[in-house]
Amino acid sequence: MWSDFSELRVTYSDSKEKKGSELVYMVAGAESLTTFETKNGTASILGVPGVATLWRGIGATGIKSAPSCYEDVRDTFAIIQSYAMRALFFVGFGVKGGPELVSDTVSIDISNAQDTRVQINPGDHMIIKGPWSLKGSVNRGDHIDFQISHEFTVEGRTKSMFLKGSWRNDPVTLPVDDVQPLSDWLVCISGTHSFRDRKDVFMPAVDVTAGIKTIGDIRALTNRSSRRP
Repeated sequence: MWSDFSELRVTYSDSKEKKGSELVYMVAGAESLTTFETKNGTASILGVPGVATLWRGIGATGIKSAPSCYEDVRDTFAIIQSYAMRALFFVGFGVKGGPELVSDTVSIDISNAQDTRVQINPGDHMIIKGPWSLKGSVNRGDHIDFQISHEFTVEGRTKSMFLKGSWRNDPVTLPVDDVQPLSDWLVCISGTHSFRDRKDVFMPAVDVTAGIKTIGDIRALTNRSSRRP
């Protein structure tokens, strides 16, 4: 019920006093844009469904097939998604029902003794080790704001994680213009896998030529990918 958002902002820190690291996940139509902080600055992931996933700020550029990109990105996308899903899970676990039930302020004070499996996407999941607890609040303002303290146990020691952020589902515009050049991006072309002659064969969704130079050029390939047999 909480996954139908247009923008999710969440900052993670290990104490209330620290600034923490912010993750912003935006969805506009079929496209998505995720920005997150790294030790080298801010990185971005732009998803153009059926065509490509584009990465900026990870130290690699160029146009490659998705399998060839793995050396550069590895499991980063699933890890970033897990941070978004953890926040959604905590808010949803604390607020019984969907966002429409938050009319004012909802207090959260929940304990759970069991390990909890949380699905990230159809191929990945994470385990929140028990015992764990949540305390905080979810508040309805211009958007839905939340502040949550998560306590958990690691090797017999209690640790804490602090989350704060906002959730909204009104329309947003992704801050990535068509004219933006691809020179700063790693473009990972999507496709399908098949098994032939005991080998994994990757079929790209689109045939990319040297004429692909901007974000708009990548977005224009959407129609071509939908017509490919």
